[in-house]
Amino acid sequence: MITVLTVEAALQRTCAIFRDRADRDDITPAERDLLIDGAILLAMHVDELAREGRHAGPAPGRAGAAWPQPAGRHERHRAAAAA
Repeated sequence: MITVLTVEAALQRTCAIFRDRADRDDITPAERDLLIDGAILLAMHVDELAREGRHAGPAPGRAGAAWPQPAGRHERHRAAAAA
């Protein structure tokens, strides 16, 4: 039960972040929708793993690692032009 609540809370937070990024035009509404769909599928998989008794945590040694900041639209274009 704790896993389900944790996954649900994480999913809600993730979707809120995607909506906020779309509102700031960091990502398009289509990108937002795809990211939210992926987050839902991932949450369903994590929930299924929890019910099976397996753990889906971060890799060993990465527990305290910071999440990388995603590139904004302007950074993606600059990186693509440099490649």
